[in-house]
Amino acid sequence: MVGDSKKIILENLPCSIADNLHNVSFADLEEVRLRAGRRLALFNHCESITLPYTITGQEIEQTLRMICRSSVYAYIEEIKNCFITLQGGHRVGLCGRVVLQDNQIINMVQLNGLNFRIAREVKGAADKIMPYITKHNLQNTLIISPPQCGKTTIIRDAARQLGKWLKVSIIDERGEIAAMRDGVPQHDIGELTDVLDLCPKAIGIPLMLRSMSPDVIITDEIAHCDVDAICKALSCGVKIIATAHGDNAEQVKRRIMSDNIMEEFGCIITLSRKKGVGTIENVA
Repeated sequence: MVGDSKKIILENLPCSIADNLHNVSFADLEEVRLRAGRRLALFNHCESITLPYTITGQEIEQTLRMICRSSVYAYIEEIKNCFITLQGGHRVGLCGRVVLQDNQIINMVQLNGLNFRIAREVKGAADKIMPYITKHNLQNTLIISPPQCGKTTIIRDAARQLGKWLKVSIIDERGEIAAMRDGVPQHDIGELTDVLDLCPKAIGIPLMLRSMSPDVIITDEIAHCDVDAICKALSCGVKIIATAHGDNAEQVKRRIMSDNIMEEFGCIITLSRKKGVGTIENVA
């Protein structure tokens, strides 16, 4: 799988850049960053490395055309969200000058940076938390952690496992759980799982309730604006598995939810990276 990741990334880079990466190990690599006028940079979980090759603006534009299969306009909706999903679920973050209309991004031009984020599907990532989620049949579950502690990887695997026997609906606002490309999930999310891609949770949750009659809704990075939609799902008897940024439940309660809504989550799991990604710090 590491070899596949490397192949996909290199196929989407100009030869002038790819030639600098052929001898680089992708085993622990998390990001490949291209910044116009600056050196090619690599990031893993513990360090950053700059290579002695300076990226040009022309290479940034050429890379974008390669990612978009020479049809940038066809990817305008993804460009407006500042990322494009590649085969295999890898994601390319975009930086440039945004074009606004009515305070909404309608395009991005003059790109100056690209961030290839390497996706890793970890089957079994949810194994340690599944006994808590499935206790008393199935519990509303909130997974809390700072960034890069494995929340998305874990709920993706939870969808895969639950999607073997339950109707699962994923509201994938950021496109990171299923990593859809050409209408096909690039990760294994379960046979009985449906995906609403790049849709705000406040809109998507009611839509899925009406259209897909889910047993459970899974979504990522909830915010205060999503609370009403979550309450509606809970009032319909649909289970919720969600994630939130934070260090602990008290912090999330202050920032996002009231006491009454927090009480609806029978399982609140806090993660960290203390003993590696996905370390379970607390279960309440």
